[in-house]
Amino acid sequence: MLQTRDSTRHLDGLRIIAAGAVVILHYSDYLKDHSAGRFVFEHTLHFNLFVDLFFVVSGFVIASQYIGKVESFPAIFRFLGRRLARIYPLHLATLMFYLAIALAFYLGFAKTDNPARYPLSDVPAQLFLLHAVDGQRLTFNFPSWSLSAEMFCYLLFPLVALATKRRRMLVVALVILPALANSIYVAAAGTEPWAEWINNGGIFRALPGFNLGVACYLLRDQIARWPVSSRAFTLSLLAFTLFGWLLPEMVALVAVYTIAVLAIQCDYCGATTLLTRLRFDRASAYTYSCYMLHIPIATLVLTFGARALTDLPGGKLSLLPVAIAALAMASFLSYRFFETPLRHSLNEIFDRQLPAHRSIAATSSSEGAR
Repeated sequence: MLQTRDSTRHLDGLRIIAAGAVVILHYSDYLKDHSAGRFVFEHTLHFNLFVDLFFVVSGFVIASQYIGKVESFPAIFRFLGRRLARIYPLHLATLMFYLAIALAFYLGFAKTDNPARYPLSDVPAQLFLLHAVDGQRLTFNFPSWSLSAEMFCYLLFPLVALATKRRRMLVVALVILPALANSIYVAAAGTEPWAEWINNGGIFRALPGFNLGVACYLLRDQIARWPVSSRAFTLSLLAFTLFGWLLPEMVALVAVYTIAVLAIQCDYCGATTLLTRLRFDRASAYTYSCYMLHIPIATLVLTFGARALTDLPGGKLSLLPVAIAALAMASFLSYRFFETPLRHSLNEIFDRQLPAHRSIAATSSSEGAR
């Protein structure tokens, strides 16, 4: 059965796969004391680049909803307010969770093997979503660095939309130039590849991927006409998942970008693949919840739980199914009963504070994506 041309089932399916890949990488890191955990961790290090796939998907989704609708200051403020309403409540909740742990640690009620995880000096950057600019690496709920990076892209999006309004092909330069600037800086400063930038420079890592997503939306009709078999998407995703750890980091990043573009090509040419037949897209609404909650769940189950059950056969490894089940349940509950109601309430507040703008308000019902 062919998909409709406005379907994004491949992109939606990729989102939940990417979130699952990040969970596998981080949970195997918790289990490195076991040979199985160590083996998985060593062969899934490339899964960290699935975060860059999020940036591409985010750029595509934002462009599809807001191109042509952020041309006035009230519209821009409403757009930014809606993005904050989507990402900030769960970020704040997970930050408060780790601040409670930090407080217990500093007051002597608890102990930790990693006190560097809880620097109070990093709290302002976390609160204001600046920790992908100048934050400390891997603190508190550390995957949230990507929210800071995305917020930077959201702030620039109205300029991108304005720049490409009359000259659509200019968006290609907005992909190439940030990537080129990042590469020049790496060569000149001798830093690690920019695909590894997180808390220092994560905003610049996100920009090429986000703009690539915008470009794919603007050029979607051309992409749909590419003479590429849908099998290329399936094979590239499988190959990257299984063998991406063999690739140099920047080559692996290009592979992730390619997978995202091929997914868009499949969506817009109406292809059906193994991914859509398995209906991974049905779980895509829980992507953000899963991504943001998997480390707090690991802290509760794989750290605190393992300490409390020291005589448990297999130790942390035997608690892995518990962590996965808890994550699935927490993601469902968070999305349905915390994130969604809060998002709607905050959107109503923004709408009351700003003059009515029909084209922006119309996107409210479709903003469940990350």
